[in-house]
Amino acid sequence: MDHRGRVLFVDDDAPVRTAFARSLRSFGLEVELADGFERAAELLERGEYAVVATDYRMPRVNGLELVERCRKRSPDTVYVLVSGECDLGLALEAVNAHSVSHVVCKPWDTDELAALLKRSIESYWEKAGLRQVQMRIVETTRKLAQRKTRLDEAMAATEANMSEILLNSLELRGHEDKGHCRRVAHYSVLIARGMGVDEKELKVIEQGALLHDVGKIGIPDAILLKPAPLSEEEWAIMRKHTHLGSRLLDGFEELMGAREIVSQHHERWDGSGYPEALGGDDICLGARIFAVADAFESLLSGRPYREALSAGAAREEIIRCSGTYFDPNVVACFAGIDPLELTLVRKDDPGIMSKGSDEAEVERGDAPL
Repeated sequence: MDHRGRVLFVDDDAPVRTAFARSLRSFGLEVELADGFERAAELLERGEYAVVATDYRMPRVNGLELVERCRKRSPDTVYVLVSGECDLGLALEAVNAHSVSHVVCKPWDTDELAALLKRSIESYWEKAGLRQVQMRIVETTRKLAQRKTRLDEAMAATEANMSEILLNSLELRGHEDKGHCRRVAHYSVLIARGMGVDEKELKVIEQGALLHDVGKIGIPDAILLKPAPLSEEEWAIMRKHTHLGSRLLDGFEELMGAREIVSQHHERWDGSGYPEALGGDDICLGARIFAVADAFESLLSGRPYREALSAGAAREEIIRCSGTYFDPNVVACFAGIDPLELTLVRKDDPGIMSKGSDEAEVERGDAPL
């Protein structure tokens, strides 16, 4: 018989222990004996019992105290009180206060006791089986969490690698400067964090800022790198880069969060932008934040038609355009950022773009670029 089907009987009276064991072994039950708590604890240290049956009146540690102490070692075991004192008060205390499953009176009926112990063994197996299931669920959940962590790390690495590949493609075409993209992304994160955006969305905004112009991979060099102003037909092609970028990222699930920002990064708060002429809160928050970050970075960079502005002058220009090009709430958050934080972004990467980040060089209008 499996050792976990064993019965331990505890009684300080040797003849009673002998009678208990002899009468139950004839029913095929495996019974071991102990004369008190110390011996019972010693046996429980060696292995688990399905049932512990104990006398109530014993020196030093009575039956109910023994149950409480043994339960700490063996919580799944079924506990049975066997006593010559079978008054109702003791039975209620044993069952309600000490979680004793059964109370058996001495002298016992051997057939009834054997049947009760067999049911108790079955009950033990049910509890032990349930605990095993729970432990397996906990272990499985832990392993799944570990796998998810590894998967998230792998996906994050894939996102970073894919972003780097796309940025390299733009830079090789002579249009985009990775330093500029990273500074815009850094400014975007600073603003977003100040607005209370959570870490998951911060990552999305950072990706969108890094890849905002990725659609220009699909714009012909004759238009993309043209040193003169573009014609209306050429502008129509240039403006397709937002749709091209959105379509390009559509194939990468790990970059889907950035796709909306790429699609909307030329929309303006007053609805005068493109490609959909969206306005106000219809523009996603990431794109609204990016617009301020990109304008600030561009104002700090030199242009053929103007000198680079100081950080203070760039800040004032963005504030001037609050409510027209930019979301006033985003501008307010931007204006509240410590100037030192903004300065440190460029201190470590002082390169200035020679071409600028967007079409403002050749079509200025009243834009702050």
